[in-house]
Amino acid sequence: MRGAPDLKRFEHVHGGNIARASVKYGIPKDKLIDFSASINPLGPSKKMIEAVLKNLKYIKNYPDPECRELKSALAAYLCIDEDFLVFGNGAAELIYLIVRVTGCKKAIIPVPTFCEYGLAVLSSGGKIIEILTDERDRFRLPVEKIEDQMPQADMLFLCNPNNPTGRVVHKRIIERVVRKAETHGVMVVVDEAFMDFVAYKENYSCTSMLEKYGNIALLYSMTKFFGIPGLRLGALAAPRDLAAVINTSKDPWNVNILAQAAGTAGLRDKNFIKETKKVVIEEKRFLFKGLSGIDGIKPLPGAANFMLVNIAETGFKSCELTELLGRKGILVRDCAGFKGLEEGYLRIAVKRRQENEMLLDSLREITEGNK
Repeated sequence: MRGAPDLKRFEHVHGGNIARASVKYGIPKDKLIDFSASINPLGPSKKMIEAVLKNLKYIKNYPDPECRELKSALAAYLCIDEDFLVFGNGAAELIYLIVRVTGCKKAIIPVPTFCEYGLAVLSSGGKIIEILTDERDRFRLPVEKIEDQMPQADMLFLCNPNNPTGRVVHKRIIERVVRKAETHGVMVVVDEAFMDFVAYKENYSCTSMLEKYGNIALLYSMTKFFGIPGLRLGALAAPRDLAAVINTSKDPWNVNILAQAAGTAGLRDKNFIKETKKVVIEEKRFLFKGLSGIDGIKPLPGAANFMLVNIAETGFKSCELTELLGRKGILVRDCAGFKGLEEGYLRIAVKRRQENEMLLDSLREITEGNK
């Protein structure tokens, strides 16, 4: 009989757990300000809420397993063919699906990055090759090191922009990697969960490569930009043959009626999309400037709706500062669980002005009290 598995190895650590925080700090959930989950500060649009309410009466029926209306809306939004798309109960489900369906045995993963790539491979009995990036090199994608490891692997995960560093890579560089990977039979999975927040995203998104290469797949999240993490909605764009196989391998009703309705409405709400980008740009600039003015706090430039913040010079460990802010009802993401970041970094989402000011005031109070 084999011993019990090392559960720590498969631990899922994420931000946004307001239920746990409410119990821990004794603060009602609606009184917490959550900077630990990088979600649209505006929340879902009014049209999305209206779509959910309108479709409540249909929860007595099964959802459309093919997500026809949602698929049409997302294909138009991303300017790709509908045949490329597979929908999931959040993008995380699709990470596990593509690993399982392709039979991935060894994956290359530049770190620090989203933990679910490695967990998906490990949970299927595969192995991972982690390639460390570093703040001293601005978390640059180590293309040469990745290419050197390709003969040993069958999959490569890239997060663009990367979570939690915010680093974004031009699509020309990724295309070079994809071409090299193609010669070694390596599937490249590019996670574009935060791409909608990126300025001039046409320079970075890899959607145009889907017609050119058979070894690239893109992950797309609708929970972040469209503000519906509680409904769970994500998509995978992959070559037609692979998309077809994954579609037949998933739970047929993995996207519920309300998620489909909200997602479709959000994709078609052009005013909401425009307003979101405007607010995030303005508030990100405000928050970056405010954080930069606090002794010991060093926000790092990034392309998404969050910032990686170096707090090493505050005198606090990341767990300590996270705890002190939590007691004030402010949640931030302790990045100690990300390989390579250890105890000196926080990830902070961009929120509305009043909330951003409360965070800045709290950080000033804590850091000044430590002098």
